[in-house]
Amino acid sequence: MNFDAVSNRKLKFMSKHDCTIKFVFLLAILTGTRTFAQNDKAKIIDEFLVKANESGVFNGNILVADCGKVIVRKAIGYADASKENLLNVHHRFHIGSIAKEFDAVGIMMLQEQGKLSIKDNLSKFFPQLLPWAKKISVKNLLQYTSGLPDIKYRTVHSDDDNWKDLQSLEKLEFEPGSSYAYNNNNTFLRRQIIEKVTGLSFKHFVQENMLKVAGISNGIVDPNEGDSMVAKSFNDDFKQDGLEVPISGWTCLNIDDFYKWSQCINNFCLISPASTKEIITPVSADKQSGLGGGNMEDNKVVTHTHDGTALHYQALVIADNTKERTIVILSNQRQGNLYDIAAAIQSILDNKPYKLLSKPGSK
Repeated sequence: MNFDAVSNRKLKFMSKHDCTIKFVFLLAILTGTRTFAQNDKAKIIDEFLVKANESGVFNGNILVADCGKVIVRKAIGYADASKENLLNVHHRFHIGSIAKEFDAVGIMMLQEQGKLSIKDNLSKFFPQLLPWAKKISVKNLLQYTSGLPDIKYRTVHSDDDNWKDLQSLEKLEFEPGSSYAYNNNNTFLRRQIIEKVTGLSFKHFVQENMLKVAGISNGIVDPNEGDSMVAKSFNDDFKQDGLEVPISGWTCLNIDDFYKWSQCINNFCLISPASTKEIITPVSADKQSGLGGGNMEDNKVVTHTHDGTALHYQALVIADNTKERTIVILSNQRQGNLYDIAAAIQSILDNKPYKLLSKPGSK
């Protein structure tokens, strides 16, 4: 027997269950020690975020769970460009491309129900499209290997506009499955397939069949100006964006519901481990999948990472289930630094040095 291999397996097991091991061996002492340590780390993270906000490099909401326990749940900054309304933890944010997880999961739900197969070609659902639709499978849409061009954002202002472009499209940019191009036409058609198969609007499908099942009570699809508790995005000059986006189907969440969604992915509350693996595994390294990216072992989600941007919103979720750790970051004043913020938080949690953030060029 290979002793090194056995030792490595033991070390891997201990790493994955570190929190449990502490509890088992020294219950009375370690419970108090760990609570103190987490409180201390939560305070350091809080101070880090306050300094980031004071430096003008973060405006938004953050939730941090470590060892399966939420230790930070913070709102900091303004809810809109008026500088009169402060964020609170109940504010909902656009999450950009992370909203694509809902149509990816929805497709796999319908496959599990026998209502479609990801091997089906696009022409099965939309025979009105030109012959190229016979070459594209639903799986190509999930993996961004369809060969579809991106949406013409200068002229597309609605789903109808985009449908007209697709119906007049004569050829693909590459043979489906031969290359990769991450764009929103793949996402658009996934949502349209869900509507075609279910007879429901995508918005209704998500709210009734996904959000409710996942225990998400405040999620909203395609928010408008009349919806309450929606953080408005703005730039560094405090010029506020509208909520309009070119195509529909964008789910908006607060940090608590975003965490519930992350836990739903981890615990397979909507789709099976096999279906999850299908959409969490990219077609190749450094590419995007339906769930962004991550990896699974033994029918368990080990890691899951996804980021998104829309207007001046930016969002990030990082889940490391070997440490029962999840970081959710939502911003309505995009600075392009959420991975830096997450890296600093992870360093604090791991008792490692971390960097304070500042504006480029500032001292």
